Amino acid sequence: MLGGKLLALQAGLVAAVIAGCTPGPTSSPRPSPSETRTVTGVLPPAPTPRPADASPAPTLAIYPRLAIPPRTSRCHTSQLEVAFNGGNGAAGSVEDFFELRNKSQQGCWVYGFVGFQMLDGSHRPVGPPAAWITDSYFGKSDPPTRIFLPAATTALGVEPRTGHAFFNVFTSDALCDSNQNPVDSLEIWPPDEYQPLTIPAQTAYARFSACGGLEVNPLQIQPQPSLG
Repeated sequence: MLGGKLLALQAGLVAAVIAGCTPGPTSSPRPSPSETRTVTGVLPPAPTPRPADASPAPTLAIYPRLAIPPRTSRCHTSQLEVAFNGGNGAAGSVEDFFELRNKSQQGCWVYGFVGFQMLDGSHRPVGPPAAWITDSYFGKSDPPTRIFLPAATTALGVEPRTGHAFFNVFTSDALCDSNQNPVDSLEIWPPDEYQPLTIPAQTAYARFSACGGLEVNPLQIQPQPSLG
């Protein structure tokens, strides 16, 4: 009897030892929740656009005279475009700036004076055409010479203006009431042409107006008459 109890006790001890050495059920490791990071992209600031020039009025730049290639023809109205670039006044006189450009694909030359006429809203003349002069209160103009206008130059009012031609319109009545003689558009005849170029008297920079007689200088390679 005693031997049977000992055997039972030994069997129990062995079972306990085996149970203690057997690993318990393992649970699958749960991945730790990954940290979600929100990345906010920071874009560089947009470049500030450079403002356009306040006015295409002439600068102090000096433009060279271009040689005229052989067999170059005279410019015709269909080849040209013109712009009113504003003006200035002094001692009761006004000087307005105009710029002529070859818009065609073929170089050509101009020579002499333009024809210039103010028009009202009904396309009727306002005052007489401009008279031709070489001297004014603002300076002395070069005498008429052939001026070469090549193709593919910069746009009107954009530097450098080499290869453009210029002329000025002068009036001596700076304080007149322009509402008495409203000017809606301007007709400009290139030298020796019968078809004019017509442009508005109002631009983004200035409005052309005059009450008295007008004077115009010959086409020049510089935007303003010489003070010398």
